[in-house]
Amino acid sequence: MEWILFSILAALTWAIVSTVDKYILTKWIDNPIVPIMILGVVGLIASIIVYFSHGFSYLSYTNILLAFISGIFYILMIFFYFKAVKIGEISRIVPLFYLTPLFILILASIFLGEFFAPIKYLGILFLVFGAILISTKKFTKFSFGKAFWFMVLSSLSLAINQILTKYLLGFADFWTIFSWARIGTLIALIPIYFVCFPDLLSTMKKHGKKVIGVVSLNESLNVIGVIFITIAASFGYITLVNVLASIESLFVLIFAVFLSIFYPKIIKEDVGKSTLLLKLIAIIFMFVGAILVT
Repeated sequence: MEWILFSILAALTWAIVSTVDKYILTKWIDNPIVPIMILGVVGLIASIIVYFSHGFSYLSYTNILLAFISGIFYILMIFFYFKAVKIGEISRIVPLFYLTPLFILILASIFLGEFFAPIKYLGILFLVFGAILISTKKFTKFSFGKAFWFMVLSSLSLAINQILTKYLLGFADFWTIFSWARIGTLIALIPIYFVCFPDLLSTMKKHGKKVIGVVSLNESLNVIGVIFITIAASFGYITLVNVLASIESLFVLIFAVFLSIFYPKIIKEDVGKSTLLLKLIAIIFMFVGAILVT
């Protein structure tokens, strides 16, 4: 089943991106809009490559506008996510993307007519509960800080982006939808370039050109992840594709624990026994949920 393979590839790719994002945003970059500016350029380059190597399928002006809107919501998702990453542990932040399936479940049933057997809804509940559990620091204390609410906004933005993407895939191939959304992203960022370009220059002045190279490479991986998830959405139900891709949190936890133990100068998180046990229980819920939905 192609959608399962590409969903997992997207999850692994984004786990690498998220881990690097944490380092970049805590060590190098103060304004989270800077990597988004670079992402806009990377997306445009990818769209140009697609145009000359594959070409664009026909898309009506209305659907092109919807693709632009999809790209704008993708940028909003990234922005709120970056805001959360700056103030929280990456292994707690990324699992909160499991809130996305909840929003998609509601939106897909309303706008796309996607309905499933009760067992799949149970799986989604397991995934959401696991994500909420992993965002807490104690078994007996559930608290939702500023990072949590940033991730609620990020997950909602991603859900809208995915619903629009799935709708548009009914009119053109995934390369065309991907490219128009990236072009819409860049158009939406034009005012940002004028306002925040000094932040980009100051970042380069402070840390050198290497920061641009690393961010560009990382955002290129991000775009590859978007391609994977768009391909997956073209083969399967958007609700199930998004849920399975959310196993990114497992990969992120593995990376975070490894780096915290062996390379704490890169990422340092709480790896105490009680914390890891809490995260492990949360991940078990996520695994069970992923199995139920697939």
